[in-house]
Order: sequence, then structure tokens, then C-alpha cells
Amino acid sequence: MARPPAPDQGRGGLKRRHRIRRTLLLGGIVGVVLLSGILFFPASVTRVYETREVLIPRGASVETIAGILKADGLVKSPELFALAARVLGYDRHLKAGRYTIPVGASIYRILRQLSSGMGKQDMVTVPEGLRTDEIARVLAAQSKTDPSRFMALTRDSSFAASLGVPADRLEGYLYPDTYPFYPLLSAEEVARVMVGRALRVFEEEMALPGAREGLTMHELVTLASIVEAEAMVPSERPRIAAVFYNRLRRGMMLQSDPTVSYALGVFRNRVYYSDLNVKSPYNTYRNRGLPPGPICSPGRAAFHAVLFPLPDSTELYFVARGDGTHIFTKSWEDHLAAIAHVRAVAKVESTPRPAGLLMQGPMLRAVPDSAPPMLRAAIVSAPSKPAGRASVVSAPSKPAGRAGVVSAPSKPAGRAGVVSAPGRSTKRAEVVSAPKKGTGTTKSTTAKKKAATKR
Repeated sequence: MARPPAPDQGRGGLKRRHRIRRTLLLGGIVGVVLLSGILFFPASVTRVYETREVLIPRGASVETIAGILKADGLVKSPELFALAARVLGYDRHLKAGRYTIPVGASIYRILRQLSSGMGKQDMVTVPEGLRTDEIARVLAAQSKTDPSRFMALTRDSSFAASLGVPADRLEGYLYPDTYPFYPLLSAEEVARVMVGRALRVFEEEMALPGAREGLTMHELVTLASIVEAEAMVPSERPRIAAVFYNRLRRGMMLQSDPTVSYALGVFRNRVYYSDLNVKSPYNTYRNRGLPPGPICSPGRAAFHAVLFPLPDSTELYFVARGDGTHIFTKSWEDHLAAIAHVRAVAKVESTPRPAGLLMQGPMLRAVPDSAPPMLRAAIVSAPSKPAGRASVVSAPSKPAGRAGVVSAPSKPAGRAGVVSAPGRSTKRAEVVSAPKKGTGTTKSTTAKKKAATKR
């Protein structure tokens, strides 16, 4: 039969157990502090903010990612990084992509960044209204996508069919958006993602209640691309779409300048009259109806505009003002007046004006509906009473002094002109009233008569 321990032995064993517990507790606290410092505090402190661009391939393991970070100088111990990823539960959530990681970032921050996916600074943004060749250049610059291979895919009818595109090429079906593309992706993967996004957006918009019917998806994308190319102000997209629908319904040609540029393959700020004769099915100045396909990649807003155009619109024409907006008209005569008005404004704005209180800007007035068609707008001075039209007469070629301003007559008369001041120097410009119609007396003749009277 065992004897019970002595009282002294029982007290000594209890003290040993307390010491062991204290040691383990202190060791655990120290370990947690050290691990927290390794995981959450910066690995190093640099005077200059530096970053490294890291490419994580698809399907890479934690050990592979740790090796990539070690090679780029972002972590010191790949083993510790892999262990931390497993302990914190990030090992199954690290995503492939291109990441900009600050030098000296903590392991925890790197794990959070890789598990959250690519940030906007690493994304590739494709704006609305770009053609396939422009998109290829954007992808080549931002994600190192092979532009030659990408362009070849956009013209491959079998590849387009495999993606479900209702056309023989991908023009118009490369949806403009921000994508997590990075250099390790192939051109096929990039095109597949962009086309998939476009088809999904188009189907969502077509399924909306009240969407316009009567056109196929390809025809809608084609019309949306023209609206995208024409509209500079988002609010005008439904109105522009309504104009094109009105012209299609009447059997009129669309006469859209961007289609001419696409047909030419030459893209500049303006289209000349000689360009309108280019022989191409995309030239809507020579062919009725829609062109064979899209001329650029429309965004969701442009596609929505062709499904929901401005209701009850009867407008058939529009002309650009030069500031991004347009003047919309219902008749050819009003359209001509709008064109003349825009040209007159552009001419006045491009003409330098002498400074001074006497020089007041001319006022432009649109030709009324009752007036006969005119090919240019009238530049009307702003007298207190109605007056006749005024025109600007060019100054003489030889050097002259400051010009004097001729005020308009109080009642309708001939055109007033800007006359140059005399060759002798004067301290201020002189305001001379224009003679009445049928009066040939000039200022010099009046001076001679006064001199003769004095004699």
C-alpha cells in the first residue's frame, strides 16, 4: 500500500507546476508578439517609397508565390510566408494577376492584397468608342498583350463563332470596361473575357421591359456604335438615336461622318466633302440603311440609348457646335441655318479683336423659319434699334493705325464696314457714322467745304 506524499513534497511539486505554467505563458506571449511583429509590422523601412510589380500566374501554389516574392525582395523567408498563409487561412484565396506591392510591406498586408485581387492601379481600362486596332494598342501598352495576335483573332470568323458573336469579326463586341488583365494572359483569354462581358451586357439590356424591338442584336450593336461615335455628351445619346431611327423609317441615308472615317481608314477631327465619295458599304452617305457592322465598341449607355431612344421625336438632322453638343433640327432649311450659324460662330471666335471699350462683339442670330434658305448666317450688330445686317470688311494689306468702328445707322441701310484709321498716329479710335444710302458725302469733303466757308 503506497504511502501519501509528505506535506513538503506536495508543496514543492505545486510550485514547480506553477513555474512551468508561468514559463509557458511568458513564452507564448513572447511568441505571439514576435509573430505579430513579423506578420503585421513592415519588414523594412526605406526613406524612399518604392514598389515592385509582381506577376502571379494562374494556379500557382503558396510555395511558388512565396518564391516569387522572395525573388522580388518583398519577403525574407518564403517558409514563414507560406506558414503564415496557412495559419491565417489565406492559402486557398490567393489570386493570380499583376500587383504593385510596396517594398517593406508586412506579410499580412501582402496576403491581404493577393487575396483581394488586383487593384485599379494594376487594371487595364478600355474606354468606350475605340476600334479594334485602338483596343489592341491599349492592351499592348498596359497588359503586354501581343497586338498582332489580338488583331488576327478579331478578324477570325471561326473564333468569333466559337464565342457566340453574331458576326464574322469582333468589331463592336470587345466591351469597354476595366479588366484585371496582366502580361501572363494570352490574347485568346483577353478577347474571350471582353466578348463575354459584351454579350452579357447586351442581353441584359435587351431583356429590360419596354426595350425597342425590331432589330437584331447585331443591328442594335451597329447602330449603338454609330451613336457612341457621334455623341460627346452622354445626355444626347437617346436624342441622336431617335434621329437615326427617324431617318431609317423615312428611308433616308444616315449620313454619319464617323462611318465615312471608318470606311476611309483615316481618322481625323473633320471629314471633307471629297471624303464623302469613298466607295464602301460603311459609307452612309452613299448607302441607305445600317452599315454591315459596328464601327467601334459601344458602351452600355449607347446600347441602352438605341433600345430606349427619345420618345415622340421628329428631328432628322443635327450638327456639332464644336463644344461637344449639337443643334437638332426637323427640316433641311433649319439644318442649313444651323450649319451657317455654327460656321459664323467659329469664324468670329477665330478672328482676333482689338481691345478697347469701343470694340463690342457681334451678335449672332439664327435665320428664322420663314426666311429663305441661306448658306451662311448673318452677323448682326447690336444697335438700340433694328438695323440692317452688318458684315466685316477686311483691313487693307498695308500697315495702318488702329481701326475705327462704324456704328450701324438708325434705320435700315446698307452694310456697315470696319474702316481703317488714317495713317497718322492718333491717341484713340474715332467713331464715324456710316453715310445714309444714296449719300456720297464723305468726311474729307465736309472738311473742305468748311475750309472754303472760312476763307
